[in-house]
This record gives sequence, structure tokens and C-alpha cells, in this order.
Amino acid sequence: MKIDLPKGVRCFNIQESFLLDYIEKNIEENFKLWGYEKLYLPTIEYYDVHSQIFNPEVRKNLFRLIDRYDGEILILRPDFTTQIARYVASLKEKEFPIRYYYLGDIFRYTIPKGDKLYEKKQIGIELIGVSQIEADAEVIAVAVSSLKKLGINNFQIDLNNVKLYHALKKILNLEESSYEEFLKYIKNREIYNLEKFVNNFITDNILKEFIVSIPMLNGNYEKLSSVMENLKKYPQIYTVFEELNLIYTILKEYDLHHQIFFDLSEPREFDYYTGIVFEIFIKDYPKPIGYGGRYDTLLKQYNGDYSATGFAFDTLYIFDYLQKHTSIKSSKDYYIIDTTDDKKLAYQIAKVLREKGLCVARDIVKRPADESIDFAFKSGFKNVILITLENNQKKVYIYNEKKEKIELNLRDIFE
Repeated sequence: MKIDLPKGVRCFNIQESFLLDYIEKNIEENFKLWGYEKLYLPTIEYYDVHSQIFNPEVRKNLFRLIDRYDGEILILRPDFTTQIARYVASLKEKEFPIRYYYLGDIFRYTIPKGDKLYEKKQIGIELIGVSQIEADAEVIAVAVSSLKKLGINNFQIDLNNVKLYHALKKILNLEESSYEEFLKYIKNREIYNLEKFVNNFITDNILKEFIVSIPMLNGNYEKLSSVMENLKKYPQIYTVFEELNLIYTILKEYDLHHQIFFDLSEPREFDYYTGIVFEIFIKDYPKPIGYGGRYDTLLKQYNGDYSATGFAFDTLYIFDYLQKHTSIKSSKDYYIIDTTDDKKLAYQIAKVLREKGLCVARDIVKRPADESIDFAFKSGFKNVILITLENNQKKVYIYNEKKEKIELNLRDIFE
């Protein structure tokens, strides 16, 4: 019988599952501290409800299936933000601001090689109904405090504003195909091709010089602010820099500005972003572990018109990083081995310890006590309780992780 998994998915062993749970629980606790409430969402939705939101590249990588009930095309969830936008738009009564958080799996086709999986894990937040830049700053602050709760401090937040590309599309009067070509040159930092491209559309040397420099406009706040003054004659572009300046100022009040890096050459994957966007990187780790931004027009496409911003962590990337850089492992409190015929004392001890909130398991396999003790410590238990019969009297011993044995006073447990 073939018992392999399909390509593109994976299982997690006990220790891996513990680490994933540890990551999600710590981030979830932090989200709650900021006033975000959990929302459970379905794994399957109608294709037609969401298809118009995604660009062709994302659409072709959706997992589709047919509803056997009515023949409609369904999709496995490719993205949480669009689901939440649909949900909020469907609410008959809404009071703002709305703060939701979520965690779960998303599904997108990719060539299944290495760590490229069909099924990815995300945990994130959405802040809906606030147009002020302060909301974007809050979302970034939540992301930062979540990482610090996990003990991750060596990270960097790359900030951008997609309004820049929208403004340039309008100024250059670009059609969609030309605009996509333009963005490709910026994203791939193809300066020579970008310069050739721009020469066909504008003659203003100041604007031309700025556009050609976009792939290199990454660095600290001082580098960004030095460019602003030359662009006052282009209000649409100047506004972009004013917003970046404002969010930097607010993040400075949060004392987060030391970890802010500006990168204007990184358009985001989804078309629904409309303003401030960001990616989160851990130093010496090759992939972004989180990303997000403002999407003020997304809800309009679901019959709503509300400002919104949010972000998501790629849980498996954080998992991958922590696996290599920490020694977080599951530990359980007590393992009880009872070698007597009457197991009543073992049941009582286990019951009392569990009522105190401790993790307790019993050895219910017939084997020598030494083998059971070895099994318990290999399985991650911190203490082993051994109940044995000596001179027709029950004796209770406790072993610590060093396998040091002392006789246990039952009053210490039952009182």
C-alpha cells in the first residue's frame, strides 16, 4: 500500500508541532493584548466571489474544485484578507474600528520543490474602518511586539507606498501592459531598461532622474528625505513621501524607527494594496517572514467602502528560523509508573496533579520499571513518579531529569 503524502504538503512531528503551537499561541496572545478578536473563516469559498480581486498570476495558482451540490466552482482559501473583506462587507450592522485576527492555512499552487508547499500557514490581523496613517503604524507595532514576544529582535521592516506607482502610471499615462513592464524593471532593478523605458514618456530631467533612481532608493530615513525637496512640483509623488514621513514619525514615538528601512523598489503581489505596504525580514534569513499594508478599495469590491490595513506572518518561515536558532522543546511535568496490582494511588496522584494544572501521563504498558523510566525522560517528562511494593507496603519515589531518586512524601501532593 502506498502511504506517501502528495507533493506540496508535509507532516510535523511532535516537537515540530509543539514549536508551531508555541509560535501561534504567543502571537495570538499578543494580538489580544492590542484589542484584536479572533475570527474563524471557512477553508472553501466561491470562485466567482473572489476571482475579480486577484491578478491573473494569482488566479492561475488557485486550487479549484466543483461543488457537488450546485455545480459551482469553489476555491481553497488563497488569502485571508479577501475573506475578511467579504465577511465585513456582508455584515448588516458595522461599528468601527473593527479589529480582527486569524490563523490557519492558505492554499496556492507552486512547483513543489524544497520548502515550496501548496499549503502554507498564516497568522495576522486586519484593522478596518480607519483611514489615518496611525492605523498603519499600529499594525506595524503589533507585528514588532509579536516578534519580540517570540524572542526575535534582529529584524527589519521594509517600508514602501504603492501610491508612488499609481502616481507614476498616471503621470506617464501608461496603459496596463506598459505599466506591468515598468513595474517589472523596478522590481528587478533593471536600471538600464528602466532608463530606456522612461525616455519614451517624459522629458523632465528631474522626474526622469528620480524614476531611474527608484531601484536604488533603499536605506534609512535621511536618504529618503533628501529626495523629497526635488519633487514638490509633483504633488501626487510628494504626497507619497509625506505619508512615509508621517508613519516614520509615529513609529519614532513607538521607539521602532531603528528597525525601519525604506525600499521603494518592491511592489506588492496583490493588486488590492493602495498605500503604505511593508515586509518584515529577519537578518541572516533569506525570506520575508511577514508582509502587509493598506487596502482602502478592497471592501468596495464586495459591496462596502471602508478603509483598511493589516498584515500576516508566514508562520512556517518563523518556524524554520526558530528551529535553527532556539532550543524551544515541549516539556511535560509528571510520568507515573505503578508496578503494583492496585492502581488506585496512581489514579489519585494523577487526578490531584492535573487539578493543579500540571501535565500528567501514566505508564500503562507492562515492562520493567527501568525501561519505563527511560521512556519517560526520552519523551520529555521532567519528573517520574514510581509506585512500588516493598515489604507489602506501597512506596512512592520521584526521579528528576538527572534520574536522581528520592522518596516522595504524599502530603506534598495531596495538601
